[in-house]
Amino acid sequence: MKDKLDHVYEKFGDKMCLCPFFGAFYQTFEIVNESTIPVKNTVRPCSLIVSNPGSWDVTEDSILESRNNNYWKKIRKKFIEGKFLEIEDCRVCTLTENVGGNSPRHGSNHTFNEFLDIDFASEIQKCIDNDYEISGPVVMDYYPSNYCNYACIMCAPGASSKRLTFEIKVNNSLGTIIANGVNSDFYDLLNDVKILNLTGGETLLQKQVIELLDYIINNNIAKDMVITLLTNASSYPKSLLDKFNQFKKVIFVVSVDGTDKVIEYQRRGAKWETVSKNCLKIVNNPNFSTTINYVVTAVNIFSAMDFIDWLHKNNIAWFTISPVFRNEYLGITAIPDDLRKIVIDRLNTGLKKYETLNNKKLTNAIKTLLNMFDRASYDSAHLEKFKNHIIKEDQASNLKLIDVVPEWKQYFNSN
Repeated sequence: MKDKLDHVYEKFGDKMCLCPFFGAFYQTFEIVNESTIPVKNTVRPCSLIVSNPGSWDVTEDSILESRNNNYWKKIRKKFIEGKFLEIEDCRVCTLTENVGGNSPRHGSNHTFNEFLDIDFASEIQKCIDNDYEISGPVVMDYYPSNYCNYACIMCAPGASSKRLTFEIKVNNSLGTIIANGVNSDFYDLLNDVKILNLTGGETLLQKQVIELLDYIINNNIAKDMVITLLTNASSYPKSLLDKFNQFKKVIFVVSVDGTDKVIEYQRRGAKWETVSKNCLKIVNNPNFSTTINYVVTAVNIFSAMDFIDWLHKNNIAWFTISPVFRNEYLGITAIPDDLRKIVIDRLNTGLKKYETLNNKKLTNAIKTLLNMFDRASYDSAHLEKFKNHIIKEDQASNLKLIDVVPEWKQYFNSN
């Protein structure tokens, strides 16, 4: 029997995304150059959709009404018409899919399909018949703060307070964080939310996240709600375990972009011994469902097989591999042909190893990485941007790129 998602793809095409119809990414803070500028909360279909100023603002103090403005309707109509690849706002997913990665669109659709008892195709048809208007969200992402203890090299100030500090100090950027309370219908909408994605920043360090968990538990909503949390595994949520046990299901997405000095360079502030210990405690907690997320960059791709070996050693079966998206020039398109050959040779050697071990998941992961190289050509302009970026990163790091990834040494000798 075909599942609910199959029916959606059959009726509306396999480029459909469920987020604009059933979800809401709700953000209550912004970074501005002038602290006197009033900042509205925003609500948009997902966390990775491009934020066009003003298009996603919460109006009339209502999240519900804002989800039915003309911009939201236009996005829904584009998906219905099969024009996903033309939606500029969705370029993170189109970029990921173009290089052979597992895009957030795929992941969201499957999560919705697994945890929501909804006839998606029927509800989407009702939306079409109702001039592309929808009712309240059944999936909500809550983004209360960019508070984070890491300053990852591929991150943006809006996603990390530590990164914001770096940008101000090293790049002379301007930026002030303005945080608001929630809009008037936020808590009412929670009564119908079945999946709550808590994001940041580092979710386990945000006071707003803890306060919201308490509200949901105290109002007897938790037992019917699935929650997901993004974490960098800098800590283990021991003090929150009793709270988590009140929820229907708890899903962790743990960011691990390599091992040893590689992750310590790419995710500045990380300590591999701490990350690996906490990550494995989360993975091995039977009350959690956990996925490891590996963001591919021109830094960590040289040691990708070390990461694959770590997954194998610890019997980790659930993981995703995705390209860097905020700064594309930090990805594999910045790698010149002589270095590309080194990476490809290592991946092909690893592929033979895991084919022999008959580990299909890790074999497919390596094939995904090789596929990315097939689809993404070297761009000399990206190399120059990469070099300039790294020179500034090295100013703030205890590690230098060429010490962590010596393969790059010949391209930084003059620096």
